[in-house]
Amino acid sequence: MKIKFSTYLSLSYSALKANKIRTLLTTLGIVIGVITVIMVFALGHSTEAVVNGQMEAYGANTIFVETKVPGFSDTSPGSATAQMEGVTVTTLKEDDMKEALSIPGVTGGYGVVIGQERVTSLYDDKKYMIQGTSAAFIDIDQSEVAEGRYFTDSEDQGMSRVAVIGNTVAEELFPDVDPIGQSVRISGINFKIIGVMEKLGVVFFQDMDKQIYVPLNTMQKLVLGIDHIPYFVIQVESDSVAIAVKDDIISMLDQRHNISKPDRRDFRVSTMEEAMAIMGTITGALQILLIVLAVISLIVGGVGVMNIMFVTVTERTREIGLRKALGATPEVILTQFLFESSMITFAGALIGVGIAVSLVMFFVIVASYVGVDLGLYIPINGILISVAAAIFEGIAFGLYPAKKAAGLNPIESLRYE
Repeated sequence: MKIKFSTYLSLSYSALKANKIRTLLTTLGIVIGVITVIMVFALGHSTEAVVNGQMEAYGANTIFVETKVPGFSDTSPGSATAQMEGVTVTTLKEDDMKEALSIPGVTGGYGVVIGQERVTSLYDDKKYMIQGTSAAFIDIDQSEVAEGRYFTDSEDQGMSRVAVIGNTVAEELFPDVDPIGQSVRISGINFKIIGVMEKLGVVFFQDMDKQIYVPLNTMQKLVLGIDHIPYFVIQVESDSVAIAVKDDIISMLDQRHNISKPDRRDFRVSTMEEAMAIMGTITGALQILLIVLAVISLIVGGVGVMNIMFVTVTERTREIGLRKALGATPEVILTQFLFESSMITFAGALIGVGIAVSLVMFFVIVASYVGVDLGLYIPINGILISVAAAIFEGIAFGLYPAKKAAGLNPIESLRYE
């Protein structure tokens, strides 16, 4: 007996339609797996592009020098974890940065101290992130001043009480008022506003328009009462000399900090290229983890399909016996049940694709509202892979129940109650 492809589709559709709720629930695992696969491809690509773009904005010719808890390697997350838990490394100083500025190939640099403080104006009172930076920050970083000016090196060294505020800070603390020349109170100290930054948006998940910039020494001595810095940035002539300058900075800091063994270093030095490679490793590892979760979800969905097909075969034993008695071959029965399992997973894949694409668009829109331009990326490869995997899953997990149905004895099947 030879049956047309369209006939198999019609029979399978009728059988699945007879149990709508069961069919819908069976596709759920497939739907979740397909959504996960597509979201991993889409958001993974977009996030990596955003991170790389933001890091590249600093330029390939920059070197980062930051504190590190001794005993951890440069690539270990343990140091960051320890510092988040309250371990403070106070050995990196502004003088270390000044010494680095004298290394051949270095064209500039700036130190940074960050704290969160309550800021008060005549019109409002809010908490903001305060960045204490060297005057060279504005020449090296991607930020620019929209109104007024940035502070000078002499103002930094003289611990002047001046501040440059972010665009949003200006709108919130000085509504409908020109902030230049106005005063704000930070940690009980009055600061004169001398500039407003250009709108920058979100960088590394921080709203840069809600930042306030004050001279590094003012932040250290007057606001926080410290004499160390968590990190500084060095600019070099070109990316071709970055590695050589990095090695010179490490040698210089080893000598200044009396370090004889690399594993006892209380600092980490990395070029922009190395930082981007580390970020690539992190995002890649996250994508692999999510893909594994997606595969597990698809397998769980496939097991669900197998279980339901076993139930279906049991319920339709008499129907199978009758069809065999009328001349249906085992191959016809096998093919029909494989069609049914494949239609379930294919339908789940189509639903998953529709939901996933909608979610990607939703996340892009939400991200744009908070200032992150993810860019709309529809992963065609991810869609094709997930749909193909779902169809294969329908065949693989439906094969054993289909073989069981094809192997039923027609006489015993007709007697089945």
